[in-house]
Amino acid sequence: MSKKFLNAPDDVVSEMLDGACLATPSIARIADQNVLVHVREGEDKVVVISGGGSGHEPAMAGYLGRGMLDAAVCGNVYASPSVEAVLSAIRATTTDAGAALVVMNYTGDRLNFGLAAERAKLEGFDVEMVIVNDDCALASDRVGIAGRRGLAGTLFAHKVAGAAADAGKSLKEVCAEARACVEATGTMGVALQACTLPGSSGVAREIAEGTMELGLGIHGEPGAHTAKTTSADEVVETLMTSIFAQNEKIGKLSEGSNVALMVNSLGATPLMELYVAARAAFSWLAGVKKINVTHAYVGTFMSAIDMNGFSVTVCALDDDTRVQRLEAPCSCSAWPKTAKLTPAKLLSVSAPASDRNETIASGPPTTPEGVMALKAIKRVAKDLIAVEDTLTKYDTAVGDGDCGTTIRKGAEALMKAADTYPLDDVSALMRAIGDTIRQNMGGTSGVLYDIFFTAAADKLAKVAKGKAPSVDIVLLAFSTGVQAMCQYGGARAGDRTMLDALVPALTMATTTYMSKKSVIEVASEAAKAAANGAEDTKSMKANAGRSSYVNQDVLKETPDPGAVAAATWINAIFAAVSES
Repeated sequence: MSKKFLNAPDDVVSEMLDGACLATPSIARIADQNVLVHVREGEDKVVVISGGGSGHEPAMAGYLGRGMLDAAVCGNVYASPSVEAVLSAIRATTTDAGAALVVMNYTGDRLNFGLAAERAKLEGFDVEMVIVNDDCALASDRVGIAGRRGLAGTLFAHKVAGAAADAGKSLKEVCAEARACVEATGTMGVALQACTLPGSSGVAREIAEGTMELGLGIHGEPGAHTAKTTSADEVVETLMTSIFAQNEKIGKLSEGSNVALMVNSLGATPLMELYVAARAAFSWLAGVKKINVTHAYVGTFMSAIDMNGFSVTVCALDDDTRVQRLEAPCSCSAWPKTAKLTPAKLLSVSAPASDRNETIASGPPTTPEGVMALKAIKRVAKDLIAVEDTLTKYDTAVGDGDCGTTIRKGAEALMKAADTYPLDDVSALMRAIGDTIRQNMGGTSGVLYDIFFTAAADKLAKVAKGKAPSVDIVLLAFSTGVQAMCQYGGARAGDRTMLDALVPALTMATTTYMSKKSVIEVASEAAKAAANGAEDTKSMKANAGRSSYVNQDVLKETPDPGAVAAATWINAIFAAVSES
């Protein structure tokens, strides 16, 4: 069985609906049926009913409420609801104004909703059915008698129909608006992994590594096309091209037209990737078609359990009434509150310039100290880049896995900037290194190192006063930087952090220097102490950072990655000094 938080797979739909009722105001369940209704008393309006297989949450139950659906008929996972369930929804909600059944174009749904509609008519109910077929995966000559499927564009039909019904429109008017919306809506999906089924092991169908399926269904049906995985921009371009090619109304939109855009997670695609896709869709519509997105919806609206993919839906807003329907109030839990967008633009704001007006010479070093500094910086950067995989391995075990990448980005920036630094002025150099780290190295370690170098730079500016500092002044600046780390970061030596490499190195370097040893000996002893300190973190209890949440049995197998990184650059400095 796949890993799921379930009781019994056969009970999942019923228990889900019970939970939805308990958690959602004004929602009730019809006894002995997998049907949820929005409780509205005393309103003689057209009711809007929809449904289909479960497993596509938040559809359809998430769209119950004022302004959208009055009833959601929920079949078993990926299975059409029964005729009796649909009929019970009609009986429970339909007024003299009638009922609009908005049905996705799948054979089972069409048949069961259709038969229920006919039986309801025999009982005296006024019922019409609207079929949603927004899928743009196939060319017209490949669609066949089944027709195009209903996908996430169904939700636009729900919104239009629900708002029209709340506006007091007749059944024929409600259905006419919904059908016009369907005609103006196109959807295309893509996935890297198919969906799963509660109670089964693994995914419904494997998609080969390095490939993606385009135009696949939301029940695990194979896609219309298989292609190699590529960039988000290229994927979105492919999806948009298909939508504009296969939907006649959308394909005829002229420059300056307005559309609504929906970027929908198919289950396992995070919001980060959805916004990347949305960015690409905005760019393609504006750049290729000169079309404006005036209403945007990004999130999970119609999913398929665990499917790693997304769909893009475009709805032509060539009708002012359709715009009004999208903007009409809605009380549904899953429909986002949106406002009409202004012309899309990315703001560029200039930060105020620093009030430090001094001019610092940069470029090739002219002093022995500057030459040594350049050599040390490049050696540090090289060694930190080389240790990326090791840091990643350690941080994956005890943290969030990004330490290697973070350190590598900082090191690459140092390597690139090294020749431009004010190498002959150690205070200015420390400040410049801090600036580089701040601009290029994220995470906690980036901030801490920026604090370290900034504090060290301030101390050097006050003590060295532009002159080449002696070893004792360098050690004083080092100590000042470490103290600032402790002050702002809250950690101390022994807490299993980078300080457990830095503090032993500082202590040993100071002791060695006071023993009248050479610069090389000072650097050597500092490097040994840093390495030993990093190794000793295996036996320490983590009191800071993400490691503090990790079981001690895991920690004892792995040194702290931040301490290993610190030991690496301290050893790199020793190597640079010893080679001179």
